[in-house]
Order: sequence, then C-alpha cells, then structure tokens
Amino acid sequence: MKDIVDVFIGFLAKLIEGFVRFLLSPVFPYVFWVLVSALVLWILWKIYLRLREKNLKNISYSREFTEKGVYAGDEVELIETVVNNGFFPLIAVDIEAYLYNELRLSGFEPPKRDGMQYFISRFNLWPYMRIRRRHKLTCLKRGHYRLQSAVVQKKLGEEVFECPAEIYVYPRPFEIDPALPAVSMMQGEERALRQLFADPFSLSGVRDYRFGDSVSQINFKASAKTWLGSRRSATPLMVNDRDFCAARRLCVFMDYHLERDCGIDGEEYEKLTELALSYSAHIIRNAVYEGYSVGFYANCKGQDGTMFQRFPLEGGEPHMLDIFRTMAAMRAADGGSFPALLDELLESGENSAEILIFVLCDTPETDARAFELERRGNGVRVYSLPELFFSEEAGNE
Repeated sequence: MKDIVDVFIGFLAKLIEGFVRFLLSPVFPYVFWVLVSALVLWILWKIYLRLREKNLKNISYSREFTEKGVYAGDEVELIETVVNNGFFPLIAVDIEAYLYNELRLSGFEPPKRDGMQYFISRFNLWPYMRIRRRHKLTCLKRGHYRLQSAVVQKKLGEEVFECPAEIYVYPRPFEIDPALPAVSMMQGEERALRQLFADPFSLSGVRDYRFGDSVSQINFKASAKTWLGSRRSATPLMVNDRDFCAARRLCVFMDYHLERDCGIDGEEYEKLTELALSYSAHIIRNAVYEGYSVGFYANCKGQDGTMFQRFPLEGGEPHMLDIFRTMAAMRAADGGSFPALLDELLESGENSAEILIFVLCDTPETDARAFELERRGNGVRVYSLPELFFSEEAGNE
C-alpha cells in the first residue's frame, strides 16, 4: 500500500513540475489566448443561437409553381421565396417540406415505399434579405396536387409556415390512331377555314407558311420554286392549303362503368381510363384550336364528390382549360349511369355534332342510344378501349 502511495505522489509531483514549466515557457501565452478566444467564441455562438431562436419568427416564406397547369410528363418549376424581415442575420435556416412522388424533384430518387418526398432547403439570410430559389420538377402522373405547409425546426418546437401552392397535371395528349376514319359529318358541302380531321387528298393550292403549321404540310417543291424564282418572299416555305368543311361541334363521352363479365382487373381498368383521357385531351385540344365548340361528359367521381362530369358545347381556350382541370382531378371510379348521360344529349335535340364515345364494354343500352343519335343526323363513333389499348401495345412492339 505504501508503494502505491509513493508512486502516486511521485506522478503528481512530476505533473505539477511539468505544468509549472509549461507556465514559464514562451508557448504558454499563445495557448492561453487561443483558449480564451475559443471560450469567447463558444459563448458568443450560444448567445447567437438563443437570439436566432427568437428571430426566426421574422422570416416570411412562400412558394408557387411557374404554371397553373401542365401535361403529364412536362417539367415545371417550384419557386421558393424567403424574406428576412428583421435586422438580425439568420444563418443555416433549414426549411423542411414534403412533395408528392408524382412531382419528381430533379436529381432526386424517392424511396419506393414512401408516398412523399422529404427535402430541405437551406438559406443564409442577412438583414432584410430576400432569396428566390427554383426547383425543377417533372410531373409524372395526372392529378391535382396541393402543397400546404413547411416548417423550420427550433430547439423548442418548430416554426410553421402556411404556404399553399397547387398545380393541375392534365392527361398527356395522345394521338388516336390516324387510320381510324373520322365520323361522317365531315362530308358537308359548305366550306369553312378550319376542320378537326383534315382530308390529305383535298387540296386547294399552296400558301405561305404560318406559325403552327405542321411539317407534314410543307410543300418542298413549291418552296424551292418560290425561293429560286423572282418572288423570294421573306418566308420561303410554302405549305399545302386544304379544303375544309363546316362541321364544328364535337362531344366526347367517357364511360367508367365496368361490367362484371368484361374480364378487366383493377390495374387494367386504371390504364384504360387513363388512355381514354389522353385520347380525349388530344381530340379536345385540337378541336378547340381549330374553332370547334366542344363538350365533354363522363360518369365518374370528381374531386368535389360529384358523380357526373358535364361540360356542354362551348368554344374557347378557357373552356378547354376548365375541362382539363376537371380531367386532372377526376377519379377512376364509376359514378353513375352512362346511358343517362347520353339521354341528356338526346333530350337536348342535338342533330349536328361529332360524337365520340369511349367505352370499356359494349352494352345494348349504349349501342341503342348511339344509333338514335346517329339517326338524328349526328356523326357517332364508339371506341372500345380494350381494343385501342391492345392495338397500341401491338404497335409499340
């Protein structure tokens, strides 16, 4: 025991002796001031963190999409705006939020099991500073997406920002097979300047190229002659000018009812209804831009709880966007009787419209009403979605 005490006392004496030598060495003043500086900085940092907690309430945060509505597959930007409304600088402010997986952040791969993307935006804000930050998003799926709030984590609780933002993702327009014949109302004698289905063999001459003309309309021989001849117009391209008929009313109907013996499961049901929406979006967009009055009817559930979606015949881009916004929010679920929707058109006495009907299953009730609409002078075309889907898959293969 005495030996252990002697060893401890000897070690303590050497330690004290070494410490005294360190105090008397020329290095000690530098080390001392380094330690003092570190302590002062630590105290200042703690004071800053306390003041930072109190001044986080001076932040205002908002966000918005650059577009109110886009088509599925398109890119859009989400703009964040952060403002420091106080004199106190705020460093490393992390604003946390969630995004739907269907609005895919550029360069971000979300977890497969999670339905939302969690991301953090870090800002360094000097006094009265305003920062705008842009994030690129790819809209993968049709829908109506609403963002509600974002938070900043604090030592005691969190600061919540109510920053609503919404975007409509319309169905991606998908061109229906051009080999399918147009309905019969195109055969009128009266001529007009626009039509939905152009006859490729009905030409009235050539004209100068105008913005919006497709490449397939360019007449390269006439363009070459114009450029090499004496005319030399400012726009050397010439396009074929076609004859157009005056049938300018279009109604699109979608049937969401699924018969039990159709042999279509839930996954196929969703694919077929999305296909019908893509076809409808393409047809409606082309019709509106060609000057048609367009109507859209579907027996599916809406976001607001409605069981039917009705848009009477009307023209113009605002009417088209109303239809597309409704399409974005529609649910793939049967809402009510589809023959009842067709009866409404029959009761209106319509007799000069192009009527396109998309159905999951052919039924005698739908066929009877389609026949009656055609008998009254309308052009009617009924498309079976399973046939369209399988023909499209065969074409892709």
